[in-house]
Amino acid sequence: MEWARRADSAGFSSLSLLDRVVYDNFDPLITLAAAAAVTERIRLMTAILIVPLHSAGILAKEVASLDAISNGRLTLGVAVGNRKDDFLVAGTTHSDRGRRFDDQLIQMKRIWAGESAEDGVGPVGPTPVQVEGPPLIFGGRSERALMRIAQWGAGYVTGSVFDVPGARATFDIVERVWRDAGREGEPLFIGSLTCAIGKAEAEATAEASQHYYSYQGGRPANAPGQPGSATGADSLKTPSTATAIREKLKECEAVGMSEVFLRPAGVTNPEQVDRLAEAVL
Repeated sequence: MEWARRADSAGFSSLSLLDRVVYDNFDPLITLAAAAAVTERIRLMTAILIVPLHSAGILAKEVASLDAISNGRLTLGVAVGNRKDDFLVAGTTHSDRGRRFDDQLIQMKRIWAGESAEDGVGPVGPTPVQVEGPPLIFGGRSERALMRIAQWGAGYVTGSVFDVPGARATFDIVERVWRDAGREGEPLFIGSLTCAIGKAEAEATAEASQHYYSYQGGRPANAPGQPGSATGADSLKTPSTATAIREKLKECEAVGMSEVFLRPAGVTNPEQVDRLAEAVL
């Protein structure tokens, strides 16, 4: 909660959490509800929530509740997920997760609009503060995943931006399917930068990132090189100074990112929030 308070006071735009089951992380919706109680203006975001791990009806109610509790400060980052162990523990199927995800989006949108959840059932409350529910930001890399943005979403969130040109290439597909669908305006382009101020803190962050992505060889999916070719914290080249972080953010801005999350994973001291704020705000 101290991280949330400091981020809110420092002027950061959003506060995000990931969603996993077989991992040592807090549940994102419960944690963001607690963060909503100790903050006033910062937006709250899941980046990302693995929707097929959840019941659509229950998830719609939880999300609407969080949107109301936070007075409309919620952005819901969503994706289908990939890790089979999460689906196994959640007691749901992995092979049909994409089809179920599409059905879940339809049902959640109906619930947030105040319609019956099923024929003759509902409506389900509470009513979200944001009309028809919080904006949806999609993760993923396949064209099918990116096509959902044009139908349902407000934009795209990429993983750690070690490969900025690669992230931009994926967003080019987002923009194309957005235009092809006749959507007006521009989709949001959100990135995530694994970084920390201080050498020891950056090493802890790199190690945490490598552990998180160990199922694909220790590299984020859009990192340069072949999976499995990197070993050790230094191989991830985690920015550890204000200058290095600002340079990386300039790269992100140059390719059109509208927002970038700073992720000091593995760092436990909330003073890191103040250090990052001093570096970039």
